[in-house]
Parts: sequence; C-alpha cells; structure tokens
Amino acid sequence: MMGEVVLNIEGLVFGHKAPLVSQAVDISASAGDFICLVGRNGTGKTTMLSTLIGVKKPLAGHISICGVPLDRISAREKSRYISFVPSKVEAVLNMRIRDLIAVGRSPYTNIFDHRTKADEAIIEDFIQKFGLSDIAASMITEVSDGERQKAMICRAMVQQTPVILLDEPTAFLDFFAKRKLLSDLKKIASEENRCIIFSCHDLEIAAKYCSNIWLLDDRKLESVTVDEFLNGGYFSKYQ
Repeated sequence: MMGEVVLNIEGLVFGHKAPLVSQAVDISASAGDFICLVGRNGTGKTTMLSTLIGVKKPLAGHISICGVPLDRISAREKSRYISFVPSKVEAVLNMRIRDLIAVGRSPYTNIFDHRTKADEAIIEDFIQKFGLSDIAASMITEVSDGERQKAMICRAMVQQTPVILLDEPTAFLDFFAKRKLLSDLKKIASEENRCIIFSCHDLEIAAKYCSNIWLLDDRKLESVTVDEFLNGGYFSKYQ
C-alpha cells in the first residue's frame, strides 16, 4: 500500500571497526518512495547500504523490513524482502543477459529453478521496460558496463522485493541514459509501490526525480526534501 512504512531503522550505528556516524540513525522509508542517498566519498554510503541488506552487521541498532527484524530473516527469505545492486558489477559470470535477469525470480522458484508462465512474463516485461530486448541473448562479457549495470538493475526489479537498494546505478551511463533510467525507476516505485533507495553523485539529475534525499554528512544522516536540498545550502555545498 502506498505510504506504508516498509523499511524502519532505529538507533543504527554502522561502520567497520569504528562507527562512521556519531549520531545513531533513526529513519524510515515507505512504499512508493524514491530516495537518493547523498554524501561525499568516504562518508559511508556503500557501508550503510551493505548494512541495510545484512552484508555488514550493524555496530548497534535495529533494521526491520515490512515489520520483520532483518536479523530474523533467513538468507533465502531475505531475497523476497530486499534486493541490492552494487556500484560495480564484475563480468565474471558466463551467462546470457536474459539468464542473468531471470535469476531475480529464483526466490520464488523450486529447487529445480522451474519458472512458471507468470515468472517468464515478469522477466519479459522488465526486459522490455529497460530496453534490453536487443541484447537479451548476448553474453554478459559482450556488453558495455552501462548495459551490464542496467541488466543487474533489471534483475533486482524482477525480484519484486518491497525494498530495492542501488549503489551508484547511473555511474556508467551517459546523460540521457541517466535521465531515462531514473525516470523509469521513479515510475516503478510509484506504480508498483516499491521503495527504491539509490546513491548518486549526479545531484542535479537525481534531485529532479527523487521524492526526498537522505543526506549523509558530518557523521550523521538526515532526511531532507528536494526543495530543502536545492535551496537550503546543501546543493551548493556538494558542487
């Protein structure tokens, strides 16, 4: 349901051996939100995203998805709650683009990875939405970094989790492709009630599409509106 809280963070402290924030994070995100995570290099954006998906254990605090504590969700079940696309995808898998995207349905298939007609329809629908039909039969090693990144994002969409995290999803795309991708993601968040949180350095483009901004700065995280970010001195600080 639009507006329903799907990600709740309470008293979160994240980092490696030492915390990257001096103030514990209390923040939430709802279905339909399209949130841009902003911060300078080294502030901990990737570490925070890794903590939210359970790859890194929080130093303190709690994370819950759809009301379920993250640390109580099994590895297989977690893939039905939250999906993640890293900033750099290594081209090491010997598979075709369509097969890579189809992996997103694995949380819903049996041990033989049997996909139903409904699964196949979901896969094909997102391949069309992301404009990947022309390269769907290509090997991962045969496409550009940008195309590979779009395929990974498409796989996350096929996974159909309530929460989707993307680390620098526009990094390998040109100006027009960035605008198209963010427009498509915003539409998916709104129409399918997904909560999408993405980190991005292209602040002017991101601010044009996101619903609000999570600002990681001065060792604290705060949520600001796009208007506050653009007109409250934040935007000029990051230029």
